[in-house]
Amino acid sequence: MTLADDLLPVVYDGRSLAGEFGFRPYTVHVITTLEVGTHTGDAGHNETTTQITESGGQNPKVRWLNDEEIAVGGYPGKGVVEVGPITPAFATGGTELSLLTGDDLQRRDTIQLEIRGPKHPNGSRYRIIDVNSERPLRYMIRARPLDGGAWP
Repeated sequence: MTLADDLLPVVYDGRSLAGEFGFRPYTVHVITTLEVGTHTGDAGHNETTTQITESGGQNPKVRWLNDEEIAVGGYPGKGVVEVGPITPAFATGGTELSLLTGDDLQRRDTIQLEIRGPKHPNGSRYRIIDVNSERPLRYMIRARPLDGGAWP
């Protein structure tokens, strides 16, 4: 076991503190859509919704990128959001990387985020642009609105 492995439970608990104090108002769900039938739209689809949480069911940090970050990153349009840090999975908690990347999905299946909170009281769906998993203690997601436009 590495030092990073030993620290994951501590980091997981620590990340929940901001939520406990009310600083994480946005819920984030991963919505996986599995197509049923031999061709897209033939027999419908099955949706699975999984909430991303830290210790105690607390929400992750959600932050919208500013214009400079969007330009430098080469992201299309406004409204790009960053979710995280998200604690990687360990024996008693965290989030599996495959949930965020959709590694288990088939060719016609999709993965999206739904963000609900002050800017999106009814929830809004986002397309995942990338998932950064280069660091041992965190994952970071960047996503853009499905409509390609700005948020309210």
